Amino acid sequence: MSFITMSRKILLFIFLFSSLIIQAQKGNGDELNQFEEDFNSSFHTKPKLDLKLDTRFSFISANDIRTTGAKIGLSFNQKFKVGLGYNQLIYPSRSYIKKENQAIKVELNYQYISPYIEYIYYTSKRWEFNLSTQIGFGQASYQYFDNITAKEKKTNQSFILSYEPSMLIDYKIVRWFGIGTGVGYRLILYKNKKINEQLTSPVYIFKLKIYLGEIVKTITGKEIQAE
Repeated sequence: MSFITMSRKILLFIFLFSSLIIQAQKGNGDELNQFEEDFNSSFHTKPKLDLKLDTRFSFISANDIRTTGAKIGLSFNQKFKVGLGYNQLIYPSRSYIKKENQAIKVELNYQYISPYIEYIYYTSKRWEFNLSTQIGFGQASYQYFDNITAKEKKTNQSFILSYEPSMLIDYKIVRWFGIGTGVGYRLILYKNKKINEQLTSPVYIFKLKIYLGEIVKTITGKEIQAE
């Protein structure tokens, strides 16, 4: 299966799954569907702090790369989560660019902040299933070593705007920590031609969930507004 074919299938799967979840939750007659009820009621509740770390495996120009990120946000009624994340490449992607008619070995650096919203459509004592969307606002550039000045330099900087829908599953291992996995798709909405790499890609997600409220309660015996 080609990279493009796989990307299209994953993207189609995400959108179809999202549609099925929303359709399955529609009420009968004049009743509001479950999504609308959750949305209307959740944001009138007192939020709790939500913290998590994640690692996202994806592709840049068909090369396997890894992005790490941290997220801090608010959880409303264990149904909706909103917040802000920071993400960057763990290992820069290596390639070549032409500069002054010479091929120069460079490393791609890419980091971005990402406002996000998650909808938890199923929850139990240990499991959470949710749909997530984040918008990425970031910057990419090439870094290379200049032999003349003997210094690291940056070139070809570009603003990057991305959209990333995903499906996520969380599992609470113990009362303090949980793990999660998921699949998504990073769609690049804007970048300039100075960045040659293909950044649009499927994304495979692994994350660590920190239940800060439980940790504080165990250590101090006090309740705080945090999951």
